[in-house]
Amino acid sequence: MNKLEDQMALISQIYLGGYPQVAPQQAESKPRRRRKKNKGGENNLSMTKKRKLSQEQVDLLEHHFGNEHKLESERKDRLASELGLDPRQVAVWFQNRRTRWKNKKLEEGFSKLKSDHDEVVLEKCRLESEV
Repeated sequence: MNKLEDQMALISQIYLGGYPQVAPQQAESKPRRRRKKNKGGENNLSMTKKRKLSQEQVDLLEHHFGNEHKLESERKDRLASELGLDPRQVAVWFQNRRTRWKNKKLEEGFSKLKSDHDEVVLEKCRLESEV
């Protein structure tokens, strides 16, 4: 142990709560760079082009979403085989649809709260004018 570590150990023994270890000064390092995702260039042959779902596929997915918003593994596999899609595509569609559904519910709730608030403000103004 060097002198600083000895002093830190002594201090931590004196104070029962302990003393955080002080890391030795290091030279500044460059920030890590993230690897760029390949966006379908010539080198990426494994990527397939994003397919748009047919109206029949969307209608069937919407019908099943109306019955149940969550998707179990068996149901996902069955739907995928019926539609000729990858199970992951079905899972992502349901995930995106649930997000849109939740956002719509939030907007409806906000609209209801706003109209209730507006009614209360009008009632308050009416009562203040009576006083």
